[in-house]
Amino acid sequence: MSVRREDCLDVSTVAPQAADDGMAAGRTVRELTRDERTGGDHLLIEYPAGWVHPEVGYLTAGQDIYVIEGELAIGSHHLTTGCYVYIPEGVSFGPMASPGGARAIVFHNKEHRFQKSVQSAPGADEQAMVGPIETWTIPWKDPMTDIVKKSTYLDPATGKGTRPPGVLTKTLRHDQKPNSREMVALTSLAPGFIDPGTEHHPHDECLYLLAGDAYIGLTYDHKNIDRKEDLVLRRDHYISRPPGIRHGPVCTQTGALWLLYMNDMYTGIYNEVPGWQERVRRHLSTERYK
Repeated sequence: MSVRREDCLDVSTVAPQAADDGMAAGRTVRELTRDERTGGDHLLIEYPAGWVHPEVGYLTAGQDIYVIEGELAIGSHHLTTGCYVYIPEGVSFGPMASPGGARAIVFHNKEHRFQKSVQSAPGADEQAMVGPIETWTIPWKDPMTDIVKKSTYLDPATGKGTRPPGVLTKTLRHDQKPNSREMVALTSLAPGFIDPGTEHHPHDECLYLLAGDAYIGLTYDHKNIDRKEDLVLRRDHYISRPPGIRHGPVCTQTGALWLLYMNDMYTGIYNEVPGWQERVRRHLSTERYK
C-alpha cells in the first residue's frame, strides 16, 4: 500500500460518512488515507452507544483495530481504550457490539466488504490473528539503536552514529512473511524530546497522535518541491507519508503517544537539519504546559 500523503491532518475536520461495508448500520467513518490501487484505507470509525452487529462473518481484507476511546466487544472479547486486535483477511469474527460507544482506528490493506459466514473463508490464515492485546501489559523498548541505517547524529559517549534518546516502542504486529513486513506499533516520545534531524524511509509511514503534542519543522518530497514548515500536531492529528518524504526536526513539550503503521520493516536515512535550534526555540516560545 502506497498511501496518500497527509502532513498534518486534523481528523476532526474530516467529514464523517456512514459506514458502507455490509455491516450493521449506525457507524460513521472518517477516512484518513487511501490507496486507490488496492482500496486499502486507514479510518477512524465511531460506534454509537448501543450499536450491535449480530452477524458472524469475515472481511475481504485484513483489519488492524485499535480502540482509542470507549468499549468494543468482538465475539467473547471485550476491548477497552488501549486494546488492539488484528483479524486477517477472511478470518471469521463476531458478533460485535459497543454498549457505551467507542472510537477506533482501523487499518485495512485492501478493499473490504463483510461476508456473512460462520466459518472463515477458504485459505484464510487463522494463525495470523494477533490479540486482542491489552497494550498496557507490553513493556516499552528502545528501538533506535538497531534500525538506523545511516545517521549524522553522534552519541556523545561513544562517538558513533545513532539517534537521540527518548523514543520507546511497543510492537503490536510485525509480519515476517517474504511478501509482507507490515508493522503496527505504539511509539512514545518523552516530554521535552528533541530530534534535531530529518529522516526519510523507503516505505510508507503513517502515524496517529493519540495523546500529547508534536512539532515538525520541515516536511518535503525528494525534489524539495512540495514543502511545508512549522507543523504543529495535537491529539487526533494524523500523518501519512509515502516513501521518500523528508521530515524533521521534531520536538514535543508534553510528550507524544503515536499509533504507527509501516508497510515494511523500519529503515531510515537520517541527517541533522541546519538551524534546527532556532526552529525549535521559536516553536517552544509559543508553547505552554497543558
